Amino acid sequence: MELNVEGNNIAMTFIRKLAQDLETSLGHMSEVKTFHAYCKKILHEQNGRVNLVPYLTSLIKKDAEILGKNLTHFDAKFQSLDEDSPEVEFYLERGDYYEVVAFNDAVYRLYKQLQDSSDVLPNFDQILIDEFQDFNPLEVAFIDELEKKGPILIVGDDDQAIFDERCASPNYLREKTKSGEYEIYELPFCSRCPKVIVDATNSIIVKSKQSGNLKDRITKRYDCYIADKEEDSKKYSKIITAHCTNAQSVATYVRNAISRIDATDITESWSEGKEYPTVLVVGEKQYLSKVAKVLRKDYTNLKYAKPELNEYGVIDGYREILRIPDSNLGWRILAEIFLNTKDFERILHATVDGTPMIDILDDNFLNTHRRVIEILRVILNEDSVTKKQKSEMRILIGEYSNEVVENLLVKTEDEPEIDKTQPSILLTSFKGCKGLSAVHVFIVGANNGSIPKNPHNLRDIEICQFIVALTRTRKQCHIISNKWLYNPKDRNGNWMPQMERSILLDFIPDDFIQDLGDLNAEKIREIFNE
Repeated sequence: MELNVEGNNIAMTFIRKLAQDLETSLGHMSEVKTFHAYCKKILHEQNGRVNLVPYLTSLIKKDAEILGKNLTHFDAKFQSLDEDSPEVEFYLERGDYYEVVAFNDAVYRLYKQLQDSSDVLPNFDQILIDEFQDFNPLEVAFIDELEKKGPILIVGDDDQAIFDERCASPNYLREKTKSGEYEIYELPFCSRCPKVIVDATNSIIVKSKQSGNLKDRITKRYDCYIADKEEDSKKYSKIITAHCTNAQSVATYVRNAISRIDATDITESWSEGKEYPTVLVVGEKQYLSKVAKVLRKDYTNLKYAKPELNEYGVIDGYREILRIPDSNLGWRILAEIFLNTKDFERILHATVDGTPMIDILDDNFLNTHRRVIEILRVILNEDSVTKKQKSEMRILIGEYSNEVVENLLVKTEDEPEIDKTQPSILLTSFKGCKGLSAVHVFIVGANNGSIPKNPHNLRDIEICQFIVALTRTRKQCHIISNKWLYNPKDRNGNWMPQMERSILLDFIPDDFIQDLGDLNAEKIREIFNE
């Protein structure tokens, strides 16, 4: 397959981090977008005022509740392509009124336009779609329409299917693989991970199939690309495991292990063109929060990637009105915040026929917040805020004035100079680590009840999440379990039941593991002070 670098090419995925990686690799020869960003762009070109706001679903749920609609699971209705559902109809009506889209309805809207007229999109010389194993029915249907616009390359790995809450399924990738309609290209060589990680992954897959899991898995092989990983494979020939006392000792272990990382590994991760951290810590929130608290005492280059809540507030309202003065969305948010419940519900009911918010709200309300917007525009233009402006803001919007000033107006201070003698550290969840990699990876909370939730009902998606976390490793991986989450005894002095190491550890041969055994805080200090 040859790519015409001068042609009209498009590469898409649904994860921002992966889109950034694709941009780095392919940006000189192709447009690179997430699905949602691309759909929003085309919708904007087709229809004018269209903006993407992640919190739209939360807001429309509130609308449905107030308007007496017994409607729920809006995102799932789009993702499963339940087109005749009242949820889809209601969501599209409210989205039209607010002139914004969110992630799922953006894809759905463009999908429908493509069905009606293929001229919505140009023909492409090459289409690249990444991470197909995590697609849902809506995204699959969209790609089927997009495929009519040019030759398509679909990339996916059903061993990395880790999303279940968005109606995604690896079966769509499997169906395309078995359909006979596509030429299959295998990519068996891994140049990221050392040999022990690749071999451990193969073993997990074999043991999983023996236990009755991964029944429909696409048969494929993984080989370590020794030409790139020979030195690392010799130096880091084992996966380190430890069974700590509790979450606090897990955090202590991680801190001490990071302190022993070679300076050459730190330097490598900071090298020009590198896009990965020195350390990646993967686990559930109760472990990550403990680890973050401990590491912040010693390390400045630390990021804790918490999931986005996609809620909305006063700042979002003013942002929308700053963008579009008559924004129905902006005025609706301010009405919910500043009006009493009865008045807000009356206003919302009056919007059902499409009447603009500014024609429903009373003049005093409009004038108050238009004055706020005037002040905000002046401050933004001058890049500073005066005491008089702050005082007037407090008079106009009371307790919200400081929040608005701090988040919208105050210029963020320059970030301190990065100390590249220290490791860069990122903490994230099993799902959040997708698309990432690091020199050293720590999988924390590797217990039954966490990963997997139920060792007697091991799910394919949990196996895949574990594989994804393991294969983020460029050199060394530590898998850390613990006996208790917090204290070994309850308030009455009775011993709490011990947690068990994850059954998934049993899928890795002993020859691949250096087991440090049971570790309390004192033993951890002894090990790393040797």
